[in-house]
Amino acid sequence: MARLALLAAALVLAAPAAAQPRADIGGRWATEGFASIVEFRPCAADPQTQCGRIVWLWSPNERGRPRTDARNPDAGLRSRPLLGVELVQGLRQTAPGVWTQGRLYNPDDGRTYGGSVRLKGGVLELEGCALKVV
Repeated sequence: MARLALLAAALVLAAPAAAQPRADIGGRWATEGFASIVEFRPCAADPQTQCGRIVWLWSPNERGRPRTDARNPDAGLRSRPLLGVELVQGLRQTAPGVWTQGRLYNPDDGRTYGGSVRLKGGVLELEGCALKVV
């Protein structure tokens, strides 16, 4: 049986400021290329899950104005600043170093994907999948 998975988003988050061996994903993580910092902490709606929000941007402004969530499918959210946007929601730890069942929002295309996170050697690897055909 053939399986096709369209990889929608793969975001690698580098080690946090205090590079120590970690067993969880809580804290601040720099994205690859250091374009932003995403802070992971328990979700407000379900403290057994992890959520991640943008807390710092390398380029927070465009043309003298805050960068916005311009590609959001909800027209009412397109003018909100990217700083503070929750990119990751509802990750549940399902194995050591593995969090699944989450939702990953990609402000570059305005889409939300089913996703997971793996902690490997001090690096978070986020993977989002938009389409699965079985």
